Parts: sequence; C-alpha cells; structure tokens
Amino acid sequence: MADKGAHFYRCDLQVHTPRDINWTGSERVTDVDRRAYAASLVQACRDRGLQGIAITDHHDMAFVEYVRRAAAEETDAQGKPLPAEQRLVVFPGMELTLSVPCQALLLFDADFPVDMFSLAMTALAITPSLAAAPKTAETQRLTHVQSLKQLKEELDKHTYLRDRYIIFPHVGENGQFSLLRKGQAAKYTEMPWVGGYVDGEISKLGDGNRNIVEGKAKEWGNKRIAVFQTSDNRFEDHRDLGKASTWVKWAVPTAEALRQACLAQESRVSQSAPSLPSVSVASISVSNSVFLGPIELALNPQYSALIGGRGTGKSTILEYLRWALCDQPPGFADDEIPNYQARRARLIEQTLKPVSATVQVRFDVNGVPHTVRRNSVDGSLQMKIANDDMRPCTEEEVRSLLPIQAYSQKQLSDVSVRVEELARFIRRIVGKRGIRKIKIRGRRPVARGLPQGVAPRSWRHPMR
Repeated sequence: MADKGAHFYRCDLQVHTPRDINWTGSERVTDVDRRAYAASLVQACRDRGLQGIAITDHHDMAFVEYVRRAAAEETDAQGKPLPAEQRLVVFPGMELTLSVPCQALLLFDADFPVDMFSLAMTALAITPSLAAAPKTAETQRLTHVQSLKQLKEELDKHTYLRDRYIIFPHVGENGQFSLLRKGQAAKYTEMPWVGGYVDGEISKLGDGNRNIVEGKAKEWGNKRIAVFQTSDNRFEDHRDLGKASTWVKWAVPTAEALRQACLAQESRVSQSAPSLPSVSVASISVSNSVFLGPIELALNPQYSALIGGRGTGKSTILEYLRWALCDQPPGFADDEIPNYQARRARLIEQTLKPVSATVQVRFDVNGVPHTVRRNSVDGSLQMKIANDDMRPCTEEEVRSLLPIQAYSQKQLSDVSVRVEELARFIRRIVGKRGIRKIKIRGRRPVARGLPQGVAPRSWRHPMR
C-alpha cells in the first residue's frame, strides 16, 4: 500500500540530446543507436540521483519517445521492471526561440501522447526537422510570437494543448536569451506564467534579476515567479547532467502540477535537497469499525491531510491513530474543559470493541519500519520492528519510539489559553534538548535556543 500524495522529485528540466546542433558527442541516427543513447541517459540520471527530467531540444521532439521508452523499460538489480512510481519521470518539451525576444521552455504533461507532438509543433508554425537527420535544422526564431501572453493565446487555440503545457521563460543573466533585460519589463509583467528557468545555478543571478524574480522590483510589476535551475546538458558523457537541479513537489507529473508548485514555491520548490522527517507515520489499518467499517489508509511522510465534510469520520480516524500509538491527551483537568480521555475510551468501547477490531499503525524511524497493533477487546499491544516477528509490548515502549502529542482543533483552542500546555506543546515538537528556555509573553510563547533550521514562524500561537 503506497500513498498517492505529493512528493519531492529532483529534476533537471533542460536536457538536450544528440539531435541538438551544439551537441558534443556521437551522432545517433539509427533506431538502435537512439535507443542505446536513451538507455544511457536514464542510467546517468539514476547515477546522479535525478528523478525527473525534461527533454528540450530546440524546436524538436524526436528523441522524447526514445527516452520515455527507456525509462519505462528500466529494471532493478534483479532485472525486474521498476514499479511505475519509481521510474524516471520524463516531461516532453522543446526549447523555443521567440521574438519576445527571449528563449523559453515549453513543457507538456509527462504522459502527453506521442501522436500529438507534431500537432504541438504545427500549433507554433514550427517546421519539423527530418526525423532521420542526425541534427535538427538551424533554429529559426518564431517571429510571429511577440510576447509570452501571445504565446499562450496561440497554444490555447488548440483544445488538445489547453491545460496540458506550461511555459518557463529564460530569466538568467545571458542578455541574448533572457527575458530580464532592458525594455522587457512590460512583457514580463503581463506574462501569464508563474515560473522561469536559468542555465546553471540560481546563485549566478545578479542582485537586479534576483530582485525581479522575487517580486521586489516595482518597475517589473512586483511580479514574483519560481525559478528552476537546469543543467542545459549537451554532452554525450552527461558531464553537466544534474549539476544544477531543482526539487519539485507533485503528486502526478503534469504541467498543472508544475504550475501549482510555482504558486506554492515555499513548500513545493527547492534549490537544495529538502529536509524530510526522520520519523513519520506511514499507514493506519482498522480491521473493522461500527461507524466506518474497515479502513486502509496510506499516509504521506511529506504531508498528509484528512479532508471531508462534517461527520464523515476525520476525527474518529485520528483518535484511532492516537489510541494505537498510546498518545496521552492534554494533561490538564478543568470542569470547563471536555474530558478527552473519557471521550476516547467511549469511542473505542462503542465503535471498535463490539466488532473485536484491531488498529494497526506502521511508522518509519530513520528508515526502519515499525508496526504497532492494538486490540480493542483488552487494549493489548504488539510490536514488530523491521523483519522481526510480532511481540507483546508496553505503552511506554511505543511512546518512547514515537512520542507524539496530537491535538484536535477543539483541543488546540483549549490548549491556547493555558500557559503550561503551550510550553508542553512546544517541548513535544522539538524535544527538550532543543530548547534552553521558554518564556510566555501574554498568550504567545517565545522559545530561546531553537535548533538549527527551525523557522521562528513555527512558534506562532496555535490559534493564529
């Protein structure tokens, strides 16, 4: 059971092939040679830790299907085909030379049909190079495309393209190809795109261009976009492949997913390897429930959310999870505050015990799988670590491995007005070793000595 949520993928979204007229390496003309090159490219991506690439030859898509086929045929160490979720993601695309003037990457959904490649080129009035030729023809500027806004209008005239592509203009320091140069502010401001790309690392951007893409330049409309580092590799030995890459988060590799990543770049686009949790809940399984019936849910270690209408069981599932992991409810007693422990006991008694249900939770600790199973009849616990057998265990043992402190929205409302619970809330998140001192100013905690990498906004009042 694998989750279907969004995950980070390390991507190089500008990769050229032997068809490129500036290619350095052997020509690949026959079908056998092209398939061999595609297989070597997929292996090079694997060696460099790339999980997604875009094939972006100038005004040409001849090699895309070779690379996609090689990715689909990749096998593991035992020679077995890789599961679909582990294969290299290949975005079809082209590098366009426009009369804006600038260059831009045109990327399509990863599953964009090969029989539509020629239609996409026709939509832009591109004359395809001969498929059997070793190189593309000399790139001709698309003189009819005078703005990036017009580019979208031209593409959207065709229903088979609409919503299946995205454009990233060049926003680097190279004046010949970049959109960010004198006289282009209006075209940058009006463009409907939310991302751009650079050849190489983003650190090479000067202060002026950096201010523009970060939305800090008024004369450029304070328009902020996400920026993707790319290798622009053109070497047969793949020497530049992946040197400049970007981590992008998506659930399904589509152009719309790339657009959504740009819109939420703080959480979905990263120029360096994202920091992921070393401890995470992987799944919850409930054998049966009077209220919900059997439950099988895979959870995403990078982000999970239960979404549903009122009364659909969101809180119930969380209570099952907390019960199986021996979570202790908020440690305060007050006549005005609901007794959460009693509520949970009634929930287990009324919805699980009548059907002799068990709740099983799988979680990972530093890559090691752990399984906890709890019986509703007598509350007994069993645990399995890695490949060991199931064995009885105690609540304290479970809590020591995964010391969670969970709060419902109502509980957060109650916690937020109690100083002692605010302090405990913070200590549970970072661990006692990470905090030297906690002060409470009014109703807001101020933590001193936060561990490296923890942003101050992590400590905002729970109700804000």
